[in-house]
This record gives sequence, C-alpha cells and structure tokens, in this order.
Amino acid sequence: MTRHTVKTEEDILKAFEGESRAKWTYKAFADKAEQEGNHEVAKLFRAAAASEEIHANSLLRALQEMSRATNELWVSGMYDPKMVKDTTAENLREAIGENSELSQLYPGMIQDAEKDGWSFARECFTYAGAVDKVYDSLFKNALQNLGEKKSVDYFVCESCGNTIDHKPADSCNVCGSAESAFKMVQ
Repeated sequence: MTRHTVKTEEDILKAFEGESRAKWTYKAFADKAEQEGNHEVAKLFRAAAASEEIHANSLLRALQEMSRATNELWVSGMYDPKMVKDTTAENLREAIGENSELSQLYPGMIQDAEKDGWSFARECFTYAGAVDKVYDSLFKNALQNLGEKKSVDYFVCESCGNTIDHKPADSCNVCGSAESAFKMVQ
C-alpha cells in the first residue's frame, strides 16, 4: 500500500534540506571570514545561519502539524564542505547565487501549500522567501564593502528569521513581530 504524499509535504522536505544546508554552509563561511580577518562579514554569515535555523525549525513544525512523515531530516540538511571557497569574497558570491536559486522555489511552494490547505507551511515559505531576498541585498553590500573594516551589527527576528544590519527601531517588516523579537548576532 502506498502512502499518499501531499505536494506541500514534498516541498517542506525540499525546503528543509535547503535551509539546513544553508545554515551549516553559512557557519563554515563565517569561520573562513574570521580566518581572513573579515569579522563583520563573519557576523553577517552567522546572522544568516541563525535565520536559516529559524526557517528550518519552522518547517519542521509545519511538517509535524500536518504530516505523518517520520524522516531523518536532521541528517539530510548537512552542508557539503566542498562548498566553502578559498576566500570570503568567493563565499559571498556563492551565497548570493545560492539565495537566488532558493528564492525562486518559494512562490510555487506557497501555491502548493495554499492548494493543500497547509496555512503554517505557506507562512513558513512566505517568510523564508522574503528573508532570502534580504540576504541577497546584505551579501551584495558586504561584497561591495569587503575590506573596509567598518563595524556592523546584525539582528535576526526570532519569529521569521528576518535579518537587518541596524538596531531595530520598529516591528519586523516581514512578519510584524515587535522589535523585541530581534536578537543581535555576535
């Protein structure tokens, strides 16, 4: 007997794997940036990793809410150490390209979740897609300013993973959470 698979369930598994892989890759990119003395870029990569972890955990909750799947998801989301490049600049370019690929997947996943009636999954995909666009801008800015050694603090919304490069002055522009939902990443 074959188990019926809902498209949203497949989407969650795919998105979880991507978000988890991105988390571990960004942590490795942060280590490389630190080794090169690019402390501000390292903070950005750590902020992105924290945000990706929020997305992955939200996707797991969405899966648990609507699915009977029992998968070894934690193992499936590990990064490939070969993805870490020789320089921080190369890692930033890799991160920019990776985000573009992921953010293109989310609109279809949002539609699948709406069709399948998985409202929390739809919310997870919506937030992750919006935040991936934010990363793209932050990574491009970091690449452009690489080597300038100016201090930047990054804050991550613990509700949706939104990442900003300044102290929050208002509610989150992605999910609407209060400014207290933002935590500074060291």
